[in-house]
Amino acid sequence: MHKIYWFSGTGNTLYIAREFAKCFTDTELISIGSLDRSQDVVFDSEMTGIFFPVYCFGVPGIIEKFLERVEPMKEQGDRFVYAVCTSGGFPGAALPIVEDTLQEKNINLNASFHIRMVSNYIPLSEPPDEKHMKATFEKARRALRIAVIAVKKHKKTRPLRVFPIDTFLKFVARRAVATLPASDAAFHVDENCTGCGICSQVCPASNISLDDAEKPVWHRHCEQCMACIQWCPVQAIQYKNITRNRKRYHHPDVCVGEIYRVRDEEQNI
Repeated sequence: MHKIYWFSGTGNTLYIAREFAKCFTDTELISIGSLDRSQDVVFDSEMTGIFFPVYCFGVPGIIEKFLERVEPMKEQGDRFVYAVCTSGGFPGAALPIVEDTLQEKNINLNASFHIRMVSNYIPLSEPPDEKHMKATFEKARRALRIAVIAVKKHKKTRPLRVFPIDTFLKFVARRAVATLPASDAAFHVDENCTGCGICSQVCPASNISLDDAEKPVWHRHCEQCMACIQWCPVQAIQYKNITRNRKRYHHPDVCVGEIYRVRDEEQNI
């Protein structure tokens, strides 16, 4: 049995996880956002993969919480645990953070991979033109194939670490990610909002509700995944005053329904 746990806001990581799963038999794709956050996670499969995007040179808050819930192993044996991170640039300390957190639970991260994708972080920039996106996707597919071969062979790799930069990046990443929950104060909607509720449905943190006027309200436990602003069908969600004229982006081969979280009141962080 092969389990792939994934977290994705705009589809980059989900696409990689989905394509990865197609290369294996008896593989289960599990959305981390759909898990019961009061329950421990047990890595009991022959192979376990963790797929996530890089945030602030580190891991998203939802991934930190997920790793904290992983049950320690008495003996790992032949169970192969690996991680795949995606980002629009440098992966920073993301994979070392995963490795260190799992080691605290007597779990070896047997292999780790970084796959570069198109950046979705619209507060900094809009997506590149179609030519550059296609080139990025092709490079990502090549990197994916290399990672698949390595995992099939149970080839062991370690995250790149450069001391003392590695230690510094882990510190910076964790400090930066800790500020993200309240960063949703910068989101607002303009006159184009139709009250469709898609923003609430795609939010992995159950951070968005609709008020009496059917307009979104953010509740200060944001992941900064950009799902709400990027999936809004009428581009009504803005970040401060800098995104009104910027193009939106989500992975072209992922549909919004695949991102929808499980709607369960007990899932709130």
